[in-house]
Amino acid sequence: MAPWKVLPEHLDPQAGRLVDRLRRLKDATGLSFTALAARTSYSRSSWERYLNGRKLPPADAVTELAALAGADPDRMLALHALAAQTWPGPQPKDTAVPGTSGAAPEPEEPASEPAAPEAAAVAPTPAEPDTPASVPPVLIGEPADPAEPARARPARRTLLAAGGALVVVAAVLTVVLTLVLPGRGSAGAGEEEHRRVAAEEFAFKPDRIYDCDIHRFQGRLYAGHSDTEDALLQQISTTWDVVEAQCLLEHRGYRIGGIDGAYGAATERAVKRLQDKEGLVVDGIMGPHTWEALRR
Repeated sequence: MAPWKVLPEHLDPQAGRLVDRLRRLKDATGLSFTALAARTSYSRSSWERYLNGRKLPPADAVTELAALAGADPDRMLALHALAAQTWPGPQPKDTAVPGTSGAAPEPEEPASEPAAPEAAAVAPTPAEPDTPASVPPVLIGEPADPAEPARARPARRTLLAAGGALVVVAAVLTVVLTLVLPGRGSAGAGEEEHRRVAAEEFAFKPDRIYDCDIHRFQGRLYAGHSDTEDALLQQISTTWDVVEAQCLLEHRGYRIGGIDGAYGAATERAVKRLQDKEGLVVDGIMGPHTWEALRR
């Protein structure tokens, strides 16, 4: 693990003691900043600020890190309270977003000075609310005004006809692209069947259990979360690749208790049983050879 940066000189002993203890807790978890953000309510950049002494961490962040490391939260909160009394400068809070991983982004500074009062005085008068300024009436198909000159009516009909033609052309192009492009519609369904994988970024949630979409493509087994063949997975890994491996292990009868995306002790034991049965090196680590055996 890379050595920690030297703490800022302006931190007093109480603040330095808190940051030093938080660093030890992070080292004890073995988590990277990215993995720590995935397991807590605060972002990677927030944890980097906290653990490099640039910003006082919120009490909730201290509690979450203590829980991950198996430390006493009350003792850590006592250190936090002492550090807060002497921490230099105002410390705005990072607000955790309920139900998500990572802190809300901090507000950015305004890009320029506010406009001068005289500039506001010459601002254009807004359009009347009952008539949209950006959409000419002749384009939205309202009844013709009886008082409208007869020579203007052919132009109205021409614009409406052109709009209808554009709609028809757009519909035809949509159908053609759906049938022709690979992976779209029936033409490419078989070719891309195995790529039914998760598109969202993985965020570990202890209470979430994932479903498995077990299917075969070209003789290989997939579960709908990842199509990797060589991802290295071991204890503490939390990714869609872990969900994929857990689904396939359960499908093959190696029980792990729940598909949660966290490579814990139960998942490692299941991998070891698979490796032992397949005559592989029994180390509990998912690698290319174990993936090969798992997808057969």
